[in-house]
Amino acid sequence: MNPTSTHIFGPVPSRRLGLSLGVDLVPFKTCTLDCIYCELGKTATPVTKRTEYVPYPQLEKEIKTFFASKEGKAHKLDYITLSGSGEPTLNTALPRIIELLRKLTKTPIALLTNGTLFNDPEVRREATAVDVILPSMDVVSADLFTILNRPAPGLDVKKIISGLIALRDEYRGKIWLEILFCRGLNDSPQEINRLVEAVTAIKPDKVQLNTVVRPGAMTEAATVTQAFLKEVLPKFGPQAEIIAPFAKDSDYGKTIEKTEETILATLKRRPCTKSDLEQTLGLKAVEVIKILDLMLEKGEIKSLKHSGKRYFQTII
Repeated sequence: MNPTSTHIFGPVPSRRLGLSLGVDLVPFKTCTLDCIYCELGKTATPVTKRTEYVPYPQLEKEIKTFFASKEGKAHKLDYITLSGSGEPTLNTALPRIIELLRKLTKTPIALLTNGTLFNDPEVRREATAVDVILPSMDVVSADLFTILNRPAPGLDVKKIISGLIALRDEYRGKIWLEILFCRGLNDSPQEINRLVEAVTAIKPDKVQLNTVVRPGAMTEAATVTQAFLKEVLPKFGPQAEIIAPFAKDSDYGKTIEKTEETILATLKRRPCTKSDLEQTLGLKAVEVIKILDLMLEKGEIKSLKHSGKRYFQTII
């Protein structure tokens, strides 16, 4: 990746999208939610106001530079993902970025979103230009929404679900809805039944069940078991699936392998935090998280907590 690029990241491996090039449309942790499980940490002040958080000319320059480079021409991407370190639909430049990408590449475009703004018809109209939308919906109960997702003032979970239903009515592309379970919070039989009812109304093409992989913003974000996910899976219908771990023999290309090798070499010298690796390797937080997840699941590294910080080290 071009070290001068601040809003293009990857390609990175994704459980849901294969090899994905990320386009980050907002500054770090600019989001409508402050989810307790967020791997990027705490959102200082959740917001709902839409504006051009990253100016279009800056994004245009970085995107054009990537696709004109040898790296941009060499990679066979599965998707270009509008996502990154915050909520992409907050940026009003979204439709122009999609239009630009359509001119530069035939690679399918995915929108990775928390789904909170689809009650706005303008946001729905803009989003329908992508090939697949991947919204999240963790709860239906208002009290759990406040505890688990910690929304910006004014967000209402019923309106959010109504927005997702409206999106399905207006959008002919694919909708892959993710539900992330946290043990002791949204895994009760009552909340699962409410989620099933909401899914039935939204009618997504896929329902993807997930749980916490790595420590989130809060220690309350605890993992549910695979046995639990398998037990509740049939309730969500034939379109439901559990987001699978990375296969141990996954091949995401030479760039991913090289980054893994560099991280391993770094961790062999000393344990590092995620921030240490970002600074050492010049990568964005979301890139480091994706690679660390892959390496943890391959059993190449392990994590440990010391003095309130999460460190990563090689398996001895």
